[in-house]
Amino acid sequence: MDVDLLVLVGAAELSVLAAQLVATGMTLDATWRDWNPLLRDLQIRLRSGLVTVDVMRPRDAHDAAAVGRRRRKRIGRRYYWFVAPEDLVLQKLKVGRPRDFEDALTVWTRQGNALDRRLVRSWARRLGVSAELDYLERGLTT
Repeated sequence: MDVDLLVLVGAAELSVLAAQLVATGMTLDATWRDWNPLLRDLQIRLRSGLVTVDVMRPRDAHDAAAVGRRRRKRIGRRYYWFVAPEDLVLQKLKVGRPRDFEDALTVWTRQGNALDRRLVRSWARRLGVSAELDYLERGLTT
């Protein structure tokens, strides 16, 4: 189980945020940080009990645009912001691990005609993941 958070902060503010989260009882995953030195200014990984929490800064134009397409959902008495399904598919294609393709395929299938496929295709071209999207779509026909 994990939670991914996209935060609109600078690199220095990401470190401050990490310190604040650690002060609330979360644990900074120093091993992950040491094994991913190129991501130090872009992402931190924390743990809260058994839950992994990845806190990321936007890495490209798509990440920034995804913030504008987020959706607000009520859970219990509170409202939370969630990534739009189209952007989740694109995020998964950008990472491209086998599990990410499975996740993208699940979102694609569950959303059905509600998914804005033109938006996904357009961003896939811009991001250079059109081949990954083609692979995903081929998985739907097998």
